[in-house]
Amino acid sequence: MNIKKRDEWGILEATYMLSNREITREDWLEECFPPWGTYINRQMEETEVPKGKAYLWWFGGPSWGMKTPSELFLIDNYAGPSMVTRYENSGDCQSTGADRLHWIRLNPQVIDIWKFNRMDALFITHHHADHCDIYTVKALLKTTQAKFIGPKMTVGVLKGWGVPEDRIVEVKPGDKLSFKSMEVVVEENFDMNALKTTVGLPKGTKNTFTMADAAVSFIFNTDAGNFAFLGDGTYDNGFFGVGQRNKVDVTILNMGHNPAGSNDKLTPFDAYRIGKALNTKILIPDHYENWGCTYMEPDQLEITVKQNDPKMKTVILKPGALFVYPDDQDIGRYKYPDWQERFDWRKARYTLEKHY
Repeated sequence: MNIKKRDEWGILEATYMLSNREITREDWLEECFPPWGTYINRQMEETEVPKGKAYLWWFGGPSWGMKTPSELFLIDNYAGPSMVTRYENSGDCQSTGADRLHWIRLNPQVIDIWKFNRMDALFITHHHADHCDIYTVKALLKTTQAKFIGPKMTVGVLKGWGVPEDRIVEVKPGDKLSFKSMEVVVEENFDMNALKTTVGLPKGTKNTFTMADAAVSFIFNTDAGNFAFLGDGTYDNGFFGVGQRNKVDVTILNMGHNPAGSNDKLTPFDAYRIGKALNTKILIPDHYENWGCTYMEPDQLEITVKQNDPKMKTVILKPGALFVYPDDQDIGRYKYPDWQERFDWRKARYTLEKHY
């Protein structure tokens, strides 16, 4: 029996119900992962973005896709599993004194990183494994002509993975990258944990790097608006300078729970302070929902912003969400589609019971 196993979203019900077949572990992995199939891949590649719009997809954690009328990008995409970091080469462990930390992944894989036919660039804010992801890099190397763009320490990791020189673009604060319909400004970032982290760098590398070598921010200036991606940057007064040098409409930054003795993620108030420093219109948090040890409910940011600056808007997305700017700037919280537009009462089959 020839049964199509997947449609654009996922496994077809007929595969479960009509096909008596042997199933191996490889079948299970191929058919069930990623859970969303290629639905978002197809959205990203097939959607035509009109002038004056920008489309953003949030994959969960720090991972984003962006499409303009001419460009298709990934930013800090993480396609990996749960992880363990160790004191000898991890800034997160060294800043807390922990011998090791377990990072239990909570968010689903919503894209198939091997199923992109086109990707113009992968932007990487810093070299932590959940931002500079070997699975994403290796897949895009084989299936697309994407460039890999990041600061000096990230470039060291990419070269160690065999990424060709002609596909690497090393950047530092102050750089500007020109594309067909937009400009990307490379700005300062402030991520001490990234600066302390040496895992992934070539053996024998001495950590004499500066903050500019470790992490950068990217500001995408489009005809729809300007979008700041701040990676894992923690609060620093230097973000006020970033705001003075740039016009920012939408700021995307990390947030999460910091147990006592840790300063890994932005608190809701510090996320708000960065939003104020950048004079942003819209604040979108990420990273708060993907690791068990730093999980935080996003309403804490909504409350903080509302109490301190009611004119600033917050947008809370869900993994897999499509955010269209400027159309969706007032949505508040994203809701998954319920497909009601597909319902047709004329074709519905139902039973009327008579009661006597």
